[in-house]
Amino acid sequence: MVIESNEGGTESAMTVLDRQGAFSGQWLAAGEKKIAPVPAGSRTDDSLIRRITEGCRTAGADAVLVIHPSAGAIAPADSLPPADPGLVSLPADLLLVAANLEGAVLFPGPGYALVAGTSAFLAGAAPEGVDQARARFARYARAAARKWPALESTARSFPPGHIAWKYPRDVPEDTATGQQLALMRDVAAGHCTGAEFAVGWLDARRRSQQRGERVRDPLETLLDRVFSLLEDYSIDPQFREPDDLSDDELKNAVIELLSKAQ
Repeated sequence: MVIESNEGGTESAMTVLDRQGAFSGQWLAAGEKKIAPVPAGSRTDDSLIRRITEGCRTAGADAVLVIHPSAGAIAPADSLPPADPGLVSLPADLLLVAANLEGAVLFPGPGYALVAGTSAFLAGAAPEGVDQARARFARYARAAARKWPALESTARSFPPGHIAWKYPRDVPEDTATGQQLALMRDVAAGHCTGAEFAVGWLDARRRSQQRGERVRDPLETLLDRVFSLLEDYSIDPQFREPDDLSDDELKNAVIELLSKAQ
């Protein structure tokens, strides 16, 4: 493993935090960055490192700056490739910053970390969506309250911004989730092809996650099953394999799912 010292990177990366060690308001405002709290242990693990790795990938950063905030700017940052094994099993008091400053993971102490960044960074670092991550963290904080009592205070600092829709009828039509449901009805009625449905539905799913829209069962299961169907469907007929779903099979499967959701 090769670790490069990056003194200039330290100075720029430290602008991510304010003097209290929290994410800087100025940094958050640039690019409309959002924050999602996530569970963590006492050291970085594969799950936490996957977030910074995927965030760097989707945001186009080729390195991670590794900083220990308590050392301040006196200690140069280590610059590592996003998937470097040296990122695993690091203790808390840690700031991992995408080299292009599009996002960061702050690991201030055992029990949790804060993932922050632009929509491009969070598409990889928090693919479940900011609101979903916040809702899950609140449940985790309650479950882990005996071990880490301060987690519930952290959860209250980052409440979900949207309610979680339970049934298709609960979803406003002008939302990305509403568009997913509209496309399901369209393909079921034969108003669009399987390929048009797949492209539009996956695009709406990405926008739903970026906007922080939230769903819960049984609607969450319904949408997850549609996503699973599309994993077995080839949008381009040239690449369709024998066991992939045909347009008719996709349509019939969506019809069946909709009938159960009513």
